[in-house]
Amino acid sequence: MKWSLLLVVSLVIALSVPVTAMPAIDGEFTLDGNWPAPAGIRQNDRGPWVAELQNALNEAGFRAGDPDGTFGRSTLAAVYAFQKVHDLTRDGVFRIDDWDLLDEPLVVPGEAPEDTRVEVDLGRQVLYLIEHDAVSLVIPISSANGGTYRNNSGSVVRATTPEGSYEFYRKVDGWRISYLGGLYRPFYFSGGYAIHGSGSVPPYPASHGCIRVEIWDMDFLAPQLELGMPIYVYGARNERSSIVPSPPLTVDEIAASRFAVGSGSPSPR
Repeated sequence: MKWSLLLVVSLVIALSVPVTAMPAIDGEFTLDGNWPAPAGIRQNDRGPWVAELQNALNEAGFRAGDPDGTFGRSTLAAVYAFQKVHDLTRDGVFRIDDWDLLDEPLVVPGEAPEDTRVEVDLGRQVLYLIEHDAVSLVIPISSANGGTYRNNSGSVVRATTPEGSYEFYRKVDGWRISYLGGLYRPFYFSGGYAIHGSGSVPPYPASHGCIRVEIWDMDFLAPQLELGMPIYVYGARNERSSIVPSPPLTVDEIAASRFAVGSGSPSPR
């Protein structure tokens, strides 16, 4: 009787385990009618729907890591980037209503003179890698928190991330240790300000002024960046339109504008 009761209890517990907590079987996941989509997928969840989410995030331009069915830090960072782009609550929980948004193509923030560039939106806290006027990658960042700190000379200064139109002018392929901490594979764009990998990239502004990205994102991003490559930073105090210049007119556009100016009706005599 005792063993029968234990068996019943074990079966009840097994049947009540949520689908996102089910372990992988030999690393393979198969979704069918027996695996309904969970209401929410969050960090430390495991199972076929996590793998499905990882694949969908990767295909959409967010770096969720290998689709191993385990919701770890790289998947969490990708969900944060997804939530930032779509103006959702930045809590790291992917909800059932969010699946449709993954089918929407990423939109370039706007036109620019260069078809390949980096754009950093401080308001959304994301970095766009734009190649041939198409968004190829969106990763989460953490920029200046607006607090005060003592700089290298001992003066009290406010933490701000410079906004403007820049070019990468210096890089370090490895760790650079400054008086404020470690910068992993930094690409400098203005004075001592850089995009760099960090072990702390919360979903909100937290840095002294640099633009932090996850270590694994910096490893992926660094080979895509080049010295002299344009980078536009905006969104905290300045709108994008005040930072990014309009692209030059094409020959056809110039000809069309001249025709429009010269095609007015003659003045009455």
